[in-house]
Amino acid sequence: MGRVAVLFFLLGCEAPPPAHQASDALKSCAKFSGALHSISDTVTRLNALPLPVETPCFIATLPRPLAVVATTGITSAQPANGKENPRVFLMLDGVIIGVVPSGDGAKLLEFGEWVTAMRTLKGELSVPVVAPLAADAPFKHVLFSQPATTCALCHRGEAPHDSIPGAYVSVAYRPEPRTLISASALAAEHAACVDDSPRCEFFHALFDFGEVTQGAFASEVETFVQ
Repeated sequence: MGRVAVLFFLLGCEAPPPAHQASDALKSCAKFSGALHSISDTVTRLNALPLPVETPCFIATLPRPLAVVATTGITSAQPANGKENPRVFLMLDGVIIGVVPSGDGAKLLEFGEWVTAMRTLKGELSVPVVAPLAADAPFKHVLFSQPATTCALCHRGEAPHDSIPGAYVSVAYRPEPRTLISASALAAEHAACVDDSPRCEFFHALFDFGEVTQGAFASEVETFVQ
């Protein structure tokens, strides 16, 4: 019995619960950790990971500190699944990645690569990733009909990318303030996880590999009104 546990026993108190420990599978994923700056980088990262690649495995590879913005917004191809399972934007240098812990939104990875201060190149992939990805897979996944993507249903001003065939750029949005969920609230969901469910694996991947901070979209980015 450790010294801390002995002290709590002598005082008639319960010992504190053990700290969360990431699974061996997530630890193996984290060995591929490194910076990502573009949608192309994410495809390269996903192709480096052992198949099938689930969202938590991918999250475990992201550099820390990791800034996040979370929302309960549901008007999206990647809807949140309540306050306990918000849509989480992973705010990387050059690209934003949307993920959801559970529900229909959890079936997708969504990408927005900044091309200007107010416009992003859009991409999307289904998860789990079960086969090696082609470089243009994220752009093909969002194609609705030439020349338009499913993103254009919400994001105005869609136009072809200047140099990537079959890829489209449109206005970026930030979540409505009333829908925001704080990083500390996400941390509380992580703290409450006591099982090995896919949802808890998501929160372990997010929080067990380094600091998670409160992120923010730039003020010039338009607000999405639901």
